Amino acid sequence: MSAIIRVPRRQHTVSQVVLRRFTRNGQLTVFDRDRSIVCSKGAGGAFFVEDFERLRPVEAEERWGPTESAMPRIYSLIRSRTVLDDEAAVSTLIDLMAVHWVRSPAIRLAHERIADAVIEASLRKYERQAPLLSQAYSQRTGLVASTAGELEWTNAQLHNVAPEIREKWWSDRAEVNFAQAREIFGRSCLQIGYARAGDFIIGDAPVVTRKTGHDGLGPHQGVAIGDASEICMPIDPGVIIGLGPAPASIELDREAVERYNSFQIRAFQRWLGSRPGGSSDHSMRTMIPARTVLPYRPKRVRSQRG
Repeated sequence: MSAIIRVPRRQHTVSQVVLRRFTRNGQLTVFDRDRSIVCSKGAGGAFFVEDFERLRPVEAEERWGPTESAMPRIYSLIRSRTVLDDEAAVSTLIDLMAVHWVRSPAIRLAHERIADAVIEASLRKYERQAPLLSQAYSQRTGLVASTAGELEWTNAQLHNVAPEIREKWWSDRAEVNFAQAREIFGRSCLQIGYARAGDFIIGDAPVVTRKTGHDGLGPHQGVAIGDASEICMPIDPGVIIGLGPAPASIELDREAVERYNSFQIRAFQRWLGSRPGGSSDHSMRTMIPARTVLPYRPKRVRSQRG
């Protein structure tokens, strides 16, 4: 008998291997926009979406798995500042960005908007096809359409796409999006930035795309990856990765760190996170207009008596 694989409904859109880098004593400071609260959570208690991949969740997890499982080794290379010398590590970090581009509420929102636009365009097209609508009305009801309202009803029925069909559109698109993101990101070189002052915030749309002369940051704000002039993602409170024309290791001052943090704040959908006790933690607790702000209380580590 084969084992039953149970996939939780709460699916993380930011890899827990990344989120754990932002924790202190197992806790992460988070802002939950849905509840308007700043509080402490474990890495498993935030940055999730209910049924993000409903139809083929196991297949999706298997798609991301090799990249995520390679990250512990790569974090050790990042600490020693030798990651750019390791071709496999560089490839994995570029794939990590592709994973988080695709597995993001931002790309899901963009996908749903595109689907809505396609359906709306088709509906408007059919408004001018009275004979086709009349035929469809007769097929559905066995009657002959005699009013404009009956044709409008038929048109609306034809374009009333069932939720399960829309889910299939999304699930089918995920693999294509991942392949496209890997291909587009792979045209550029990995760059890595180390924070000399301050620390990075991470949001639930962590791969930020910025286009020169455009106010948006990400697919949900009108910036496709193929049009982006700047692509970056924080992967540790002290480290951000990005893409550029040549490999580079860059030291970032506080102003630069705050600039990248502003991108995360502008792009996120529900969740923002930071390491407890750092400058970003302080900023989240004092500057975000949350209804409730709970104080950070470090967990006590029990001493073991020998």
